[in-house]
Amino acid sequence: MAVGQLTDPRMRGVLWMGILGALAVFVLLWAAVWWLMLAIDPSTVWGLSTLIEWSGDYFDWVAGAAIVGAMLVATFLMFPAVVTIVVGIFLDRVADAVEARYYPDLGPPRSQPLAETLLSTVRFAVVVVLLNILILPLYLVLLLLPPANLVLYYLLNGYLVGREFFELAAFRRLAPAEATRLRRAFRSRVLMAGVILTFLMTIPVVNLLMPVLGAAFMVHVAHDLMRRQAIVPATIGPIQG
Repeated sequence: MAVGQLTDPRMRGVLWMGILGALAVFVLLWAAVWWLMLAIDPSTVWGLSTLIEWSGDYFDWVAGAAIVGAMLVATFLMFPAVVTIVVGIFLDRVADAVEARYYPDLGPPRSQPLAETLLSTVRFAVVVVLLNILILPLYLVLLLLPPANLVLYYLLNGYLVGREFFELAAFRRLAPAEATRLRRAFRSRVLMAGVILTFLMTIPVVNLLMPVLGAAFMVHVAHDLMRRQAIVPATIGPIQG
């Protein structure tokens, strides 16, 4: 249903903004890695001085390949988490279009206080940073076991992406505490949805659609889980305060 609605006129403008947002994420990630590499004097890094002496005139080629490789790795590892934060910009417009087409009986969504939105964003950012720091040593160890490091990558980012996308969608209709209880009651389904989105985020070109496609997909997931729990989503006007 999410893919089929990409041609909806109400989604086209949001789709282009999503593509530009995803491209901006790529540009920012590459610029950050490039700046970091240029800011480091290779002769001051342990082991590199020996490599410089050994490689001679070829060092610039080796360094260039290393920088490009680091950029690709940074893009691959961080893109799902960063684009998940970006999706918050587009979620309301996407969710409005999805609900208007597939859930027309619902009223306006609940109004989310600014403090609630900021708390959710900060909490997600903290979780992303802490989990990636904790898991980095295991990533390095599992480099020797390619299937295992991919499984870890998809599970970790699937958890992060699934959690944040789901809460962004569910918070429109449920109070944060109720949305959290719903997510925990169906944690395996939310994790699987997150793994699917994370996998699609690693496919070139397709990943540019993910801010919009992922938001639409997770709106359907949230409504399906509310139905399974017999939760009646908010159908009254916006809640103030």
